[in-house]
Amino acid sequence: MNLTNRLKEIFERDIESMGYELVDIQFKGGKNNKVLTFFIYNKEGITIEDCEKASAFLDTKLDEIDIIKDSYYLEVSSQDLSRPLKTDRDLERNKDELLKVKLKDGEVFLAKLKEILDDSYIFDIEDKEAREVRKDEIKEIYIEIVF
Repeated sequence: MNLTNRLKEIFERDIESMGYELVDIQFKGGKNNKVLTFFIYNKEGITIEDCEKASAFLDTKLDEIDIIKDSYYLEVSSQDLSRPLKTDRDLERNKDELLKVKLKDGEVFLAKLKEILDDSYIFDIEDKEAREVRKDEIKEIYIEIVF
C-alpha cells in the first residue's frame, strides 16, 4: 500500500469525526521541498479556520505515528474545481455537473453521471445512449468547466 493510501486509511475516520470528508491526499515535490496535502470537503464549504483546525490535529498525529521519514510541509486545503474526482462520494456530489471522462485507452468524452454501480459508472452522453464504463478503464474524471 502506498503512503497516501495508508494515510487515508489512518486519518479518514478522524477527519470525518471533525465534520469533514477526506477527499484526497497528495505527497509531491523534490528532495528538499516535499508537500503533504490533505484535501477536505464540507457541504457548507471550507474556511481557513477549518483548515487550521484539521492541520493542527494532523500535525500532532503525524508526529506521533512518524511514518514519513522525509522532511515535508503539511498543507490542508479545500478541493478545487480543477482536481480529478477520485471517489464515488466525489462523483455523487457532482452528479449534475458536466464531466470530462478520460479513459486509459486515450478516449475522452463529456457526460453527466447517471448511476454508480459496484464496478462501473453509467454516464449520460448528450444525444447518445447511456454508456456503462468499468471503473478500472477510467484514467481520470474532472468537472468540465464551461464558460
